[in-house]
Amino acid sequence: MALLHDEDYRILNESGLLYEEGEADRFLVIKNFPLSPGFYVDSASEPIDLLEILWIVPSDYNTSGGDMFWVYPEFRRADNKPIPNVGGDPRIFNGKQYSRWSRHWKAETWKPKTDNIEKVLARIEWALKKPDANL
Repeated sequence: MALLHDEDYRILNESGLLYEEGEADRFLVIKNFPLSPGFYVDSASEPIDLLEILWIVPSDYNTSGGDMFWVYPEFRRADNKPIPNVGGDPRIFNGKQYSRWSRHWKAETWKPKTDNIEKVLARIEWALKKPDANL
């Protein structure tokens, strides 16, 4: 059973993003999500410019859009500033533990039955570029 709509798969395939699905848990995992160069570092303080994003596809995603995502590996800001609303409630997929990024977008920012995976990816990109922003 597909988690997304045909148009969503077309967008993902054309984007160059590699993805995998865990249908039982409704996981969509983007394997090569790009980060802003120099903004984040891994646990060894090495710059990180790609990570994995796990997004739980809500059963009503076309009308709700979802509001959280998880990342692997864990990382921190290169400037050592804290990242608000991260951690807790991890998800496990293929033996990897993904750390939660809780971002609750305002419902009116999602256009039901119009917005798609492109909007989801844009929200994630925005959150990673502006981790301090109020939603």
